[in-house]
Amino acid sequence: MKHGRGQLMKNMKSETLGYIKDMFAQHHMVKRVILSFISIIIMGFGISLFSVSGFGVDPFTSMNMNVASTLGIGFGTYQLIINGLILLYVLIVAHRGLIGVGTMFNMIFCGYSCEFFQSLIQPLAQNHYTLAIRVPLLLIGIITLCFACSLFFTANIGVGPYDALGFMLSRGTKLKYKWVRVITDLTVILIGLVVSGGLSDIFAGNWSTVKNIGIGTIITAFCMGPLVNAFNKNVSSKIFNVDYEKISKDIAFFMIKGAFAKNARPTSVANAEKAIAHSPYGLLK
Repeated sequence: MKHGRGQLMKNMKSETLGYIKDMFAQHHMVKRVILSFISIIIMGFGISLFSVSGFGVDPFTSMNMNVASTLGIGFGTYQLIINGLILLYVLIVAHRGLIGVGTMFNMIFCGYSCEFFQSLIQPLAQNHYTLAIRVPLLLIGIITLCFACSLFFTANIGVGPYDALGFMLSRGTKLKYKWVRVITDLTVILIGLVVSGGLSDIFAGNWSTVKNIGIGTIITAFCMGPLVNAFNKNVSSKIFNVDYEKISKDIAFFMIKGAFAKNARPTSVANAEKAIAHSPYGLLK
């Protein structure tokens, strides 16, 4: 028993050192950390615009907002709790390259920054809550959120807990990530609807009473990928000085390949250099 605990502590120490080495092995780490944090604040602002527009939010946020409202707790607090639970699972089974400082930023600050900005914007929008205000809020929210996601992904110092969950489920089930993401998105939407009573409202034909799900949810499901990719190519890759042409245009592959390459345990320095060279992030200037 004592030997087993000792081995467990030794493994945990090794993994912890591995996380630290992974994070600081990249070029321009200070720049990456700062921009990753900024991207999360911008992300919270974009989600708040979605929410205030009344056209629905992304699937994961819709579940968190609906459950938080039903439980009577703040959205930021609930999102922190659920992200923490997801992260616990990811830490147990994930390649450590998926987890980093950015993961912590996403887990802690995204929900609270959304709450903060929503508290500022909501009172202003309520006085003029017409389509002429709501539609621009939705469009600006989409652009803002896609830019923030692009900046966060390209920083490559950890993915969000929900994204990491999708990657690990994809790896475990052997399904393509895009199909796993569809399944998880539909699942979290359904959970939010059931908990908030929205599913009963839909069956009763009371669509107007369904909360946090709408055209904005559909747009994020079908349009975020291409828009984030456009920001990757034209903005984020230039900010981080990444050779975009050597990075897959598939966002899931973009993150997974970098994470797995970082997590490789080469047996020699030559193999280590080879692993870095074949990673998209080995191309950083």
